[in-house]
Amino acid sequence: MPNGKKGMKYNEWAANKSESSKKTQLRKDINQTIRIVSTYSEFLTFMEAKGYEIKNAEFGENSRKYITFRSPDMSRPVRGSAKSLGKNFTKERIKERINNKLHRTTVPSVRNKLIDTNTPNIAGNIGLQKWANKENLKIVSAEYNKMLTHNLHNFSELEDRIALLHMQQKEVNTSVVSLESQIRHLREMLKYAKQYQKNKIYDDHYKSSKDPDRYFRKYESQIILFAGAEHILQENGMDLKHLNTNKLQEQLSDLISQKKSLNTQYVSFKQEIKELELIHQNLSKYLKQDAPEIQRSSHNKLPSL
Repeated sequence: MPNGKKGMKYNEWAANKSESSKKTQLRKDINQTIRIVSTYSEFLTFMEAKGYEIKNAEFGENSRKYITFRSPDMSRPVRGSAKSLGKNFTKERIKERINNKLHRTTVPSVRNKLIDTNTPNIAGNIGLQKWANKENLKIVSAEYNKMLTHNLHNFSELEDRIALLHMQQKEVNTSVVSLESQIRHLREMLKYAKQYQKNKIYDDHYKSSKDPDRYFRKYESQIILFAGAEHILQENGMDLKHLNTNKLQEQLSDLISQKKSLNTQYVSFKQEIKELELIHQNLSKYLKQDAPEIQRSSHNKLPSL
């Protein structure tokens, strides 16, 4: 008797082994499906596409306790219970695992990239191919509508807009770099202007002192700081007679405000580029693989979806 229980007939042993093997495959299919779906509803669609008949999948007071799965080669349905499949395969736990996966990986609930229908788990399954094609059509329709919100109606306009945004982003970045240089310079001038004004009184007293050597020894650091600030300000063409730190501070604040505004523009350009490039990626992939007759259009116009 091959590893069978004492007194068990061979056909009973073989039936039990077959049932165990089918449950193992069911667990494997459930685990694989959980890894690639975003919602419990998608999970059910995927499992049905794999050939499973599913019952009692809903939740609520009037729903039955256990979800059941039955593949064409199963003589009877298999309960999604802790006793039958394990504690990780009840409908509550399946839904929880999907939700936990989303929270852990921060995957958005709405797809924004086309599903690759050439992956092994989809390519060899007609049901999954139909599901993926349907989902891809939804994505393409949404992407096309997004493109229209940007007042873009074909690939030529889309690509021109992306190129223009890249150019504007580059120009903004160049301006920001220039502003940063001006801000650094003005901050330095403001620092030395304050240092000049703060210590000028010591230099004036030093020059008018009856005992300059004694005065210098007492206020050496202040006099040196003044001289250093005076030298740097003169080198940079600052008008010392009309030196106004408040005005310099206003100029600095204005430059910082300009930089902040440009940074906002840069982020806006970056976000729009990201969105439009994803639209371009999805639509070009869809048109190339699924609608070659559209791709041959001289203006690459997209269909009304």
